[in-house]
Amino acid sequence: MKSESESRRTKLTKRLLKDALMELMEQRPLASVSITELCSRADVNRSTFYSYYDDLLQLLKEIEDDVIAQLPEAKPVGDGADPDRQLVEDFTQFFGYVRKHARDFFVLLQSGDLKFSERLMDTIMDRFQRTAPETADPLLQRWSYIYPLNGTFGLMRDWISNRFMVSDREFAEIVLQMGFRAGAFPFAAKTG
Repeated sequence: MKSESESRRTKLTKRLLKDALMELMEQRPLASVSITELCSRADVNRSTFYSYYDDLLQLLKEIEDDVIAQLPEAKPVGDGADPDRQLVEDFTQFFGYVRKHARDFFVLLQSGDLKFSERLMDTIMDRFQRTAPETADPLLQRWSYIYPLNGTFGLMRDWISNRFMVSDREFAEIVLQMGFRAGAFPFAAKTG
């Protein structure tokens, strides 16, 4: 019973530290946040912080790992299913997750940490990529995802900043339409 209580205490302490770091990063870059300030904000002793993390970068990476690990998976397209409709559904589910974790996405995408954006992009490509025609050049196939995903990240920041001015589904359709118009997503037909 004691170890279960300690586990809950550990989870709570880590959650307090993560929330405090995200609050501070909403105000300024990670480089100007001190461990002392973080611990004060989280109401946690410095020694407690160091019992879990070596530095702020390790804490930030754990936050990023949590966000990425919980990204929804794309559903497989079944026989007779409309792949374009399924893509809209998958993107709608993804943007619903973004909405639910808006602060995390906004702060992590604004932080200037390209590693998070790259990891997010790779994860999205792994989970949502549809098969392009067999004759496609692998480099062009990769770039056909990278190009619209970078635009999508910019749109997501604006969508979050402006308090989700359209629904998750509308946003998914807009993103796919823009990607289609730009010649990206060569595997998807025009949606909507």
